[in-house]
Amino acid sequence: MDNNIKPILDYCYGKKVERDTGVVTGSDIRDTHQLYEIMAVGEGVYEFGLFIKPSVKVGDIVYTQEHAEADTPKELEQKDYALFRASRVMAIVEHKEVA
Repeated sequence: MDNNIKPILDYCYGKKVERDTGVVTGSDIRDTHQLYEIMAVGEGVYEFGLFIKPSVKVGDIVYTQEHAEADTPKELEQKDYALFRASRVMAIVEHKEVA
């Protein structure tokens, strides 16, 4: 992981994950959704006068909405990493303990 990446607001920094979930395989949903491991996450964002923290944390394996990583710089895409908003996360599949 590039240790210089520190997401701000409610952005997440994730690494693409390819695996079989046991229910739906990654290849079955690859065209519309992506599986990521959260490597870093911002502190949150103010909306409508309230501070909202992201629901995800480092180590979570998550499904994101289609094109969630659309704003990711090309340099990161080539390394299978992406930046996306926490609001684009649809589900937490599992959590990996981070040392």
